[in-house]
Amino acid sequence: MIQSLLKGLLGTCLIAGAALVSSPARAVIGTVDVVPAATILVPYFEVDLNNNNGRQTSVQVTNTSASAMLLNVTLWTDLGIPTFRFNIYQTGYATTPIDLRMLFKGVVPITATDGQDPVDLISPQGPFSQDINFASCNSTLPYATPLPAATLTALRNAHTGQSSTTFGGSCGGVAYGDGIARGYITIDTVSACQSQLPGDVGYFLAGGGGTATNQNALTAQVTYMDRSQNQSSAEPAVHIEANGVDPLTNGAGDNTFYGRFVAFTGADNREPLFGMSQARYFNTSGLSTEMVVWRDPGAAVSPFACGASLPGPYPLGQREFVGFDEQEDFTIFSGSPAFPYAAQTKSVSSFFPSAGGHLFLNLVSSVGDPTISFRQQHYLSVRHRSGNSYSGQTAASQLVNASQPSNDNYIIASF
Repeated sequence: MIQSLLKGLLGTCLIAGAALVSSPARAVIGTVDVVPAATILVPYFEVDLNNNNGRQTSVQVTNTSASAMLLNVTLWTDLGIPTFRFNIYQTGYATTPIDLRMLFKGVVPITATDGQDPVDLISPQGPFSQDINFASCNSTLPYATPLPAATLTALRNAHTGQSSTTFGGSCGGVAYGDGIARGYITIDTVSACQSQLPGDVGYFLAGGGGTATNQNALTAQVTYMDRSQNQSSAEPAVHIEANGVDPLTNGAGDNTFYGRFVAFTGADNREPLFGMSQARYFNTSGLSTEMVVWRDPGAAVSPFACGASLPGPYPLGQREFVGFDEQEDFTIFSGSPAFPYAAQTKSVSSFFPSAGGHLFLNLVSSVGDPTISFRQQHYLSVRHRSGNSYSGQTAASQLVNASQPSNDNYIIASF
């Protein structure tokens, strides 16, 4: 008891001192940039389930504040259906790795709050870090590993487009047939260990008070690797700030990040992502560009019968996808939807054959919720490959956010 009291007093004093030194950076709401955030989006992941040296993804999430944080991590299929969730506890200034290759082997990140880990063997407390107890975590943290075999099989099947008990025997992802698990991840700051998903009642409440909090404290980086091909690339994850008073994030009709789950009331307080974006590309014998694209489905998506057509709103349509070569001549891609799913990668050369230039994406859904049909949010990053190795990965430039009025969102409509 004395040890716990001393820890608390020391933590309070040091945190108060640290607060006088600096405060987290903040950016303009509606601008996608790398600043401490309340939600982290990993826009795409892939894990080769049959080859330990094949494609894999890892995430490093950091608490930039001295205060302890509790996070809710949710895995989604590449069609935007949630499959699995778990909590992470972080003392102040902690960094926690999430190794997707290990997760798909059944190993969940192990953390514990002060109540489950009073001597700091699991989640260490540094000299400037707060370490507190979340009583709600007593029955869950630290997690027992590995996951039960049935749970692991269901998870692997769900992310490879196969029948999964997670969906009652239905499917929830695209079946590529290559044994690679695909999807995306969201990480939210929360107030308690719980079993809720972002779309569940009570996860977000208007005016605050839900499970999710507006603590803008998280940063994260994503690393993609394929040892069998000697490839790797990394980029910051997508940092989504929360704000309970900004007009873009607190009112009816706001096209917030989780808007589809809160009837576009702004109750989630999360800023919107890209409405239109621009990126550089290369298509030469020695240099090529691959796009990583995440799109908001616009509505909650349900599992479907395996082998049947994909559920609405898929495939996701496009408003404008334009490539400009280095002589400023442009090509409009008007074929089948370029990015039909919630999360995917595509090579630029499959759309624009010129040796290099820049592209503009203005992505919308032609079906689905009519309130966002011309304001759909997305995220794009590009990774350039030199020979067989990636030379870098960067986010596209945001031109407008997804709440920009639709009649301002055309690139070439006046040509």
